[in-house]
Amino acid sequence: MSIRDEIRQLCIAHDRFMAEQASEPIRRPPVSETEDVDGLVYKTTETPLPAAPQPDSDASDADLEHDDWRTEVAQALGEVAFFIKRECRQERDAALIERDRRISTLEGEVRELKGFIGGVVALLGGDKKVGQKSHDDSVDAAHLGHDGSVVDLPDWRRSHGAS
Repeated sequence: MSIRDEIRQLCIAHDRFMAEQASEPIRRPPVSETEDVDGLVYKTTETPLPAAPQPDSDASDADLEHDDWRTEVAQALGEVAFFIKRECRQERDAALIERDRRISTLEGEVRELKGFIGGVVALLGGDKKVGQKSHDDSVDAAHLGHDGSVVDLPDWRRSHGAS
């Protein structure tokens, strides 16, 4: 038997079941009917909910204990937040100290390398310090010869994005 045949049979069985249910009388009426002596019919669907009790103007001891509990919980949560914030601040400060120490170490290495490069340039015959511009700002140390003459001009198109 294919799935389509099986689905068709199930639909037929469901239709029969629904037809049987529709033809049966309702076992319990949706509303209750009571007859009065005058022939009037009163219908009630459900009993109304009782009204909520009004709070007393005087607070009882149980209410005070309940409020004390809430106050204690609020204070405890405040203390927890304070301690967590303090711990996060301490961790952040430790990380910043480590970062500053690393930066100062790197700055020292940069100064050392600049001195080393300055010595190498001086040995090669250049009298310029590293990072200084020549008399012409468009020419830097890479484009100067050993006697200070211009060997090659920089490629302005590549460095300034022009085409």
